[in-house]
Order: sequence, then C-alpha cells, then structure tokens
Amino acid sequence: MKNKKNYLTISELVEKFKKFYPDISASKIRFLESRGLIEPKRTASRYRIFNKEDILKINFILKMQRDYYLPLDAIKEKINSIDFKLSTEDKDIIKQLKLDIYDSSISYKSEFVSVYELAHKHKLEQDFINDLTENGIIKFEEIDGQDFIRSSDMEIIKIVIEFTKFGIHSKHLKFFENFSTRESSFIQQIVFPVLMSGSSDSFKKASEIVSELEDLISKFRSLMVKRENKVFLEKYK
Repeated sequence: MKNKKNYLTISELVEKFKKFYPDISASKIRFLESRGLIEPKRTASRYRIFNKEDILKINFILKMQRDYYLPLDAIKEKINSIDFKLSTEDKDIIKQLKLDIYDSSISYKSEFVSVYELAHKHKLEQDFINDLTENGIIKFEEIDGQDFIRSSDMEIIKIVIEFTKFGIHSKHLKFFENFSTRESSFIQQIVFPVLMSGSSDSFKKASEIVSELEDLISKFRSLMVKRENKVFLEKYK
C-alpha cells in the first residue's frame, strides 16, 4: 500500500530543499512566516503543513535570494504586487524534489477525518486500522456516533504503511508510544513556564519552542540511531 498526501511537514520540506539550498533550516522557514512571506496551514496539533503552492512560493523566495540577492522586503513587495502570479503550472521544482503531492478530496485542514472516509479513500483494511488503535498508534474519537481520527495522524499512518514493507506492523511499534510520551513530557516541562507567563503572545512563543525542540529531538534521535547502526554494521565488514 502506498499513500500520497497533499502536504509536507516542515522537516520534510527542509530535507527536500537541502539539495538546492544547503543553508535552509526550519528556523529560516519559520522566519519567512514571521515576516509574512508565507502562510502555512496548521494541523489540529499546531504543526505547520505546506501544500504545493507553499512549496512553489518558498522556492521562488529562496531563488530570488540566492540568484538575485534580493532582500526579503523587495521579495515581499513583488509577491504582494497586483501583477504577481505564482505559476502552479510550473511543476519543475516539484519534479526535481521528487515530491508526490496531490490534491486530496479529504480536507486535512479540518481537525478530524472519519474512519470510514479514511478506509474508503485510501483503501485501508479495517483490521489494519483496528491494529493501529489497539497498539496505541492512533486513537478513535467518537463524534455523533461515528468514529474519527485526528487529521494530523494521517502522516503517522503513512509511515506505518511504509514500515509494513519490512514486515514491521503496529504491534512492533507499540514501544514508540512510550518514547513519544517521554519526549513530549520533556518538551512540555520546558514550555509550561512560557505558557504560564501570562504574556499576550505566550501561546505563540510556546508553539514556536515546541516546534523547534521537536525538530532538534528528531535530528538528535536520528543521529544517535545512525551511529549505533553504523557501529553494528562495521562489525560485519
């Protein structure tokens, strides 16, 4: 089973763009947002998600900086000009980045997706979905007598599907729930004082800190795992 989706997360976007813009980072993308050049949508969990138009616009901004040394104010003025039109027909960057993005009839902008819609649209067996919930990978939420999942869980489901190629199923991934709980608690302890500060922008600051810590923890964990696997493989050279 192979799913497509209609967006990228900020970490996926940075990874894809690194080949063309080596100095790109999640912080830089967030900075472009803070300057009003891009407006990514948010999931129910406040994660930034970037659709095809966002990707084309970010590529345009980075290209103007790299090739023409334009300052952000000049780029923003051009983007906001009445005659500016972002050509979504020019899919060259989409092809180069090897993105598999499509226009979905399921709205990931909404907070929830019905389990029926999920199974029907993506041709998922009910047993597969049940395994995900039984092993704590996703959770059902009942609304008006119908089961729903959070739309932000779609990315998790996609990754689980990729795992099945290696014979790895939901029951093998259950221990990740413990990891995620511990890591989330670690982050929450750091941002809690910010949320309780009482300032008018406390939620915004806390959200930005959470996002940055998530990226750092993800990279740190990845490097640690790669290091251990490298040591393991070197034993069998």
